[in-house]
Amino acid sequence: MARIPSDPPDDQLTPQQLAERVDDITNLTVEELEAFRASEYNEQYLEGNSDRAQRGNEPLDDVIRLLETPPQQWRDVDDDFNEVQEARELLDFQRRTQAQIKRQGLGSNTLPEYDDMTFREAASIRWGIDPDDEREWL
Repeated sequence: MARIPSDPPDDQLTPQQLAERVDDITNLTVEELEAFRASEYNEQYLEGNSDRAQRGNEPLDDVIRLLETPPQQWRDVDDDFNEVQEARELLDFQRRTQAQIKRQGLGSNTLPEYDDMTFREAASIRWGIDPDDEREWL
């Protein structure tokens, strides 16, 4: 995984610069994210993670919406979808995840029926980054 820049801090970037940062660090396309959302991997993740912070497909849906929204349309406005706020949340989550992976690795807690993906990997994918950029899961 590529390191996510934090200089300048996310809150000092314009919406368009923030969109570029998100685009630079995500390694999954909208089509790949949609395929993951419909996959057994995601179903297994949701079943195993039903009581944790990432309920439902909200992270996936938000990342897809961010990637589909042209940067010139990103706004820091409290309407039905604040692109700036969602992008900062994505970046914060991925920085924390990368720090965990650096300290602890990908973990050994695999999805119940799939020994080729851990819960930590699935969580990261649901936020737009596959830690294994050579994975063939489509």
